[in-house]
Parts: sequence; C-alpha cells; structure tokens
Amino acid sequence: MTNSVTSATYIRNLSYSLRRELSDFLDPQDKWKDVIVSIRRQNGELRYSQLHVRRFEGLVAQGRSPTLELLNDWGTTNSTVGELVDILQSHSLLAAASVLLPDRVKEARDTAETQLVAVAEKTYSTLSTKLLEDREVDRETPVRSALRPQILLEDKEPEHTGFSNFLYSEMRKITLNFDDRPMSDGGSRLGEGGFGTVYRGLLNDRPVAVKKLGTMDDISLDELRIQFNQEIQTLKVLKHENLVDMIGFSCDGQHPCLVYALMTNGSLLDRLACMEDTIPLCWRQRCLIAEGSARGLEYLHCYHHIHRDVKSANILLDETFVAKISDFGLTRASAKHTSTTMMTERIVGTRAYMAPEALRGEITPKSDVFSFGVVLLEILSGLPPADENREPQFLMEFRYDIDDEDEELTLEEFVDKKMTDWEMSQIESVYSLACNCLHDRKNRRPVIKQVLSELKGVVKTISLDLEA
Repeated sequence: MTNSVTSATYIRNLSYSLRRELSDFLDPQDKWKDVIVSIRRQNGELRYSQLHVRRFEGLVAQGRSPTLELLNDWGTTNSTVGELVDILQSHSLLAAASVLLPDRVKEARDTAETQLVAVAEKTYSTLSTKLLEDREVDRETPVRSALRPQILLEDKEPEHTGFSNFLYSEMRKITLNFDDRPMSDGGSRLGEGGFGTVYRGLLNDRPVAVKKLGTMDDISLDELRIQFNQEIQTLKVLKHENLVDMIGFSCDGQHPCLVYALMTNGSLLDRLACMEDTIPLCWRQRCLIAEGSARGLEYLHCYHHIHRDVKSANILLDETFVAKISDFGLTRASAKHTSTTMMTERIVGTRAYMAPEALRGEITPKSDVFSFGVVLLEILSGLPPADENREPQFLMEFRYDIDDEDEELTLEEFVDKKMTDWEMSQIESVYSLACNCLHDRKNRRPVIKQVLSELKGVVKTISLDLEA
C-alpha cells in the first residue's frame, strides 16, 4: 500500500502494483529515459550507459515494460524511494512521483503555487495601482480596428503592446450594468466564456465584448487572478490575425474585466449548430476557418505557448468569418527551443477535447493538436463534441465506428447534411488529418505546422475547383 511507503523504503520492496502504476506514467513517450540517465552510483558516476539504455529500449519490441525492468535492476542495490522521487521531481514527473509519496509532492506543489499566487497578486495589485496613476493620461490613442487587425509576419518576434485601462464603472455603463438578459431579449449577455460571462458593449461607438470574470465552485479568487493576468500577459506579447484582439482591461472594481473587439459571427460551435437560425457554413467556409485556426495555433506554438483549451467554442469568427482563437487563461509558456513536456497536478481543459496525456497532467503542444482533431470532426459532421443522449457520447470516438467495416456508419453518412458543396476526396483528406491528430500516442501525431500545410492544400484544391 502507498501509505506504508516512505522515502527510506527500498525500491526492491515496492509492490508489483505500485511499480506497474509507475510504468503507466513512465513508459509512454519514453519518460523512463529521463530517470535512467539521472541515476548515479555512490561515487557520482552514471550507473547506466547508452548501451544500457538501448538494451532497455529493446524490451519494448518484446512487449515488456522498460520501467518495470529498470526498477527491478536498480532495486538490486540499496536505492530508495526518496532517491527515485527526487529524480522524478527534478524532471517535473509529478504525477508519477505522487504514486509513491503523495504528501511530499503535494507539499512541494503547494509551495510553488503559493509563490505563483504571490506573484500574481503582486502583478494584479500593480495593474490596479497603475490604473489609478494613469487616469489622467490621455486615452484617446487610436485602437486597432477589429476589421483590420495587426498581422505579424511569421518571421518576426512578438513585440510588447500596451492595453487601455478602464474603470469598472465604465464597464458597467457600456454593458447596461451587465444586463444578464440575452441580446435577443434586449439585454447585453452574449454567453459564457472561460472563467466568466461575456457581455456586448459600445465603447466610443465601437462594439466590444466585455468578459466579466467571476469565481466558480472549483476556482478560487487567487486562481482567477492568475487566469486574468495570464490572459493579459499572453495577448500583450502575441499578436496575430488569427488570435482574438484584446483592447484593454479593468481591475479596480468588484470583478476584473477583459475587453475585446466584438466577433460579430460568434463562435464556431454556435455557427455549426446554426444557433439563432443562422445560415449553415458551406464547405469552403469551414475549410478556411480550419486553416485560419491552425494558422493561429502554429503562431502560438512557434512562440512556445500551449493553449490547453482548444475547442470550437474558443474559435471566434469576425464579420468576414476569419477565425480568431480566444480564451488564453489556461495558456502556458514553455522554455524557448525545447519540446520538453511539462507536468501539472491541476488537470484543466474540456473533457471532450482532451488528449490521453492531458488527462495525466502533461502539458505539450501535441495536446493542442489532439484537441484540434476534434474540432476538425465537428467541422466535418456539424455535431457537438459531446452529447450524453447519443452513442458514442464523445465525437472523437465516432472514428472507430467509421473505420470499422463491421459498423454501419460510413464517412459519407458522417458528413454534415446541412452543407452541399463538398467533394468526397476533400472530405477524406480532412478526415484522415483529423484521425492523425487524434492518435492516442502523441509522438505519432503531426505537429501543427504539418496540419496547416495539409489544410492549405485542401483550400487550394477548393479554389482551383471554383475557378474551373
């Protein structure tokens, strides 16, 4: 049992079930290699050479677990659980470390989170102070138009751009005191966004969307402040045609608010569902939206940011149906020029879009690719990502029925009946791409640059067909 395991417990005395549980975390993506190259003898020399590593690699082809064999071999010495957990923590393999010493890992995590909250509070306080200091500064500086957003060239580094500071009283005024009635009933409410409610407002005769952040059952005020700061910091340095256009923020009142250019065509999720009796998106529109979304994701990944909540509800459409990725409160930045997977104890995201490794707490760009694969299935079918009244409930699982010759569902039957301008060869290309994005093993998925290239090819084919 795990409650009998201490730092002094010898690895050789761990139960088989515990070692098997560890292998479930370390075998995927060869995380055991991070462990083996960190094991040292008492004299400080590496215990295992590259020859040893290759021998352990060969076990995979035999259907055996490298992690189990490594623990068996290392366990012949007087190595302890404490040594193993130290190595796991040094590589941010916290989920695996928690299998052995959950209290110790929780203590380390709590300390880190306390420091993070302190930084967020300081930043939040600084923003509030700066707001009051800047009230006399002329705020008539022109803001970029939502109709012609600033586009950064792909080879240009992001540059810092300031946002407008607004009083909370201004936010209340332009949203009619945050009128919770839907727009169709004369109110201001547009819908629910990440960590808050979104309202329509009119700022200097310009339509805007105001997200009022609010605490939820499982989100504390401190965490909310972190999300608020994360959104600002992300959109402060990253500017692209396919990312939502932030105008400013407010943090001097009861609720922190974020102000964006209004996306007049709402979310991709709503348009696919033809909410408010809107006209169905045609095949060409859908492919252009997919291409634009992939372009935005490629930009994020190029500058070492992982979105972590890619979904059709977070893909907004402007007046010409240009796709804009939104909701960056969960976004994480990784160290430059590295593809190292990060770990977190707090599992976040939307279940119907989450990759297997994301459910284990891994943070990697390939999880964004997996989520985008679900979005592609939505674009093909017009179906929502999850529906408890259908079988299977998750859209991502439909591919098993389509690919199974014993099942009645075909790809042609899967295609959204509300669109009529599609070609089967193009449908097959996008479906194949979606399936590649949804591979259970992240190393088998394409990078977002490859996804974008495939979608560009489909769009080009559509354009050629129209010209013919």
